[in-house]
Amino acid sequence: MSKDCCGRPSRRELLKSAACGFGLTALTHLWADAVASDDPLAPRAAQIPPRASRVIFLFMHGGPSHLDTFDYKPRLQA
Repeated sequence: MSKDCCGRPSRRELLKSAACGFGLTALTHLWADAVASDDPLAPRAAQIPPRASRVIFLFMHGGPSHLDTFDYKPRLQA
């Protein structure tokens, strides 16, 4: 397919630019909520009240496999 000599966009280019325009419109709407807040890093209230009082989070490289730490419970066998 050759380009039109008058500089008009093809149907594919027109649909592509229209899709980009709609996408940018949606993106600015999504970003508007984040920008509208005074302090975006301020802590927000939790949706569900927390039940845990303390948490110990261990992130270790090279820990034992989940198969090695399996705790066999023979009394659970029916």
